[in-house]
Amino acid sequence: MKQVVVIGGGHAGIEAAHIAARTGLSTTLLTMNLDQIGQMSCNPSIGGVGKGHMVRELDALGGAMGRLIDATGIHFRILNESRGVAVRGPRAQADKVKYRIAARRLLERTPNLRLRQGTAAALVWEAGTSRLRGVELLDGSVLPCDAVVVTSGTFLNGRILIGERRLEAGRAGEPASTHLADQLRALGLRHRRLKTGTSPRLAKASIDFGRLEVQPGDDPPRPFSFFSAGIPQPQVPCHIVHTTPETEAVVRENLPKSSLYGGHIEGVGPRYCPSIEDKFVKFPDKGRHQIFVEPESLETEEIYLAGLSTSMPPDVQLRMVRSLPGFEAAEILRPGYAIEYDSFDPLQLRRDLSVDGLEGVWFAGQINGTTGYEEAAGQGLLAGLNAARWLEEREPVILGRDQAYLGVMVDDLVTKGTDEPYRMLTARAEHRLGLACDVADARLLEVAREVGALTTEELDLVEAKVARRERLRGQCDAAWVTQTSPFGPVAAEVGLRLDAGLSLSDFLRRQHLGPAEADACLAHLEGWGVPQPGWDTARERDLLLFDLRYAPYREREARLLDGHRAWDHVRIPADFRLEHVHGLSKEVLEKLRLHRPETLGQASRIPGITPAAVTLLHLVMRRAPHG
Repeated sequence: MKQVVVIGGGHAGIEAAHIAARTGLSTTLLTMNLDQIGQMSCNPSIGGVGKGHMVRELDALGGAMGRLIDATGIHFRILNESRGVAVRGPRAQADKVKYRIAARRLLERTPNLRLRQGTAAALVWEAGTSRLRGVELLDGSVLPCDAVVVTSGTFLNGRILIGERRLEAGRAGEPASTHLADQLRALGLRHRRLKTGTSPRLAKASIDFGRLEVQPGDDPPRPFSFFSAGIPQPQVPCHIVHTTPETEAVVRENLPKSSLYGGHIEGVGPRYCPSIEDKFVKFPDKGRHQIFVEPESLETEEIYLAGLSTSMPPDVQLRMVRSLPGFEAAEILRPGYAIEYDSFDPLQLRRDLSVDGLEGVWFAGQINGTTGYEEAAGQGLLAGLNAARWLEEREPVILGRDQAYLGVMVDDLVTKGTDEPYRMLTARAEHRLGLACDVADARLLEVAREVGALTTEELDLVEAKVARRERLRGQCDAAWVTQTSPFGPVAAEVGLRLDAGLSLSDFLRRQHLGPAEADACLAHLEGWGVPQPGWDTARERDLLLFDLRYAPYREREARLLDGHRAWDHVRIPADFRLEHVHGLSKEVLEKLRLHRPETLGQASRIPGITPAAVTLLHLVMRRAPHG
């Protein structure tokens, strides 16, 4: 039987191993420490705007993250709820202890999957980088495999920095992986150093919570997964505090002691998750910065300060923390730190996340230059799935930018590359009106059937929901709103004259109708309030209003998409020689050689490649010899 090895037990590794095993392949997850599978080294939370969209998409395809956070989450909130269906995003605070336990339990109980503790030292091929034979471990043994997914996180040549101190480590308390990193560099892969960081963890009893702003979760909490029956864990509030002028004074006074500003860090950090030092230096006009005070677990008394990532020495971190209102007596249990590590240019990847030139190898997660649990998990699922499909000689699953945020992320990475840790934002998607996270299950239903990781019952649940939505839309088109109809009182309440009447669909399109008026109308439709598994009445009402009110914009977007899809289906032959293309500028030729687009659609999205250049490339492809 063909075998897959997944290197790394973080969020990318969990999804890669889980999906590969679910397809029926013999799979081994190799990790340095079995007790750290699913560890949340940074903020103990899942989701957010853009990120939450990807978790819902993972769930729709049979991924694990949505179910794991539902089973272990202790604080759920929908972000951007007032800004519309397309950009709202679910977020949940995890009980990180229970999350780790649940992740390991899930993998241990997955058929075809076994866990192995050890450190990967090298990939072994039979000839050069062809015909992968296995993964050599530091103890000299070899795990045989036919495909490998590398999800190494921050471990490749990882280095922790706290002030002037440097420690070779993959994360706090765990060694770095140097042998595999050195082999990948020696193979000629383009690499760079990236940086991320964590905040200090505090003793709960040392904080005066009475002086903090309470941030309650949603009541009731709404699950991430389309297939979760509910949220089993007790729910707790989070809190908010703001930095003070004293905080800023401490930071500025000690900037030379920071690893970042003391010149000890060579890696590039994430733009959208800056350290507290960066916040004060790069945003000098902002009077204060918001810090989220978040519990790490119901099993411990440890508190995480999201927004206070730092690489200052421990004594300076204590002064910073104690400058916050309510933290005058705070005690740090674990200081924050920066960590830099090797990542490899994602332009060296194909669209299925396999590595060009290394047969049988896929990369996923921070090794590709991304940051965040959700980004890692999304790549892990697609890399593990496509490694399995490659071994089965099946076509890879490639998600389009109009299909999923997962497709946007992968296309951004393999087409544009990244010079800094990549984070998913809804603004990265040109077609986000069609990518609402609440309909990810319906949107990806056909792909889910192809993947085959959902059960028959789960697929039936999604199909029933889609059919019910279609019936509801048909009822709205057929129902007529007049003064004497059941909808007449609602129309009178909002001041609408009904001289000739109109369909309920047209009535609901009117922006001044709020949720209460819409509910009053929908209550008269047959079967609207009948309970059904997976059917959230409030969410479905919002989706219906969104569908009706944004239809013209969706139609315009669809017309634009038709043109884009045409280019995406035109493949550039692997042996196509760019020297056949006369008339392209030197800059365009250099970009094409660097980015190696697989389709004309990819080529069109490379910064600096004009539509005229793509058209010329297409013309030459049609008549040029290959090889």
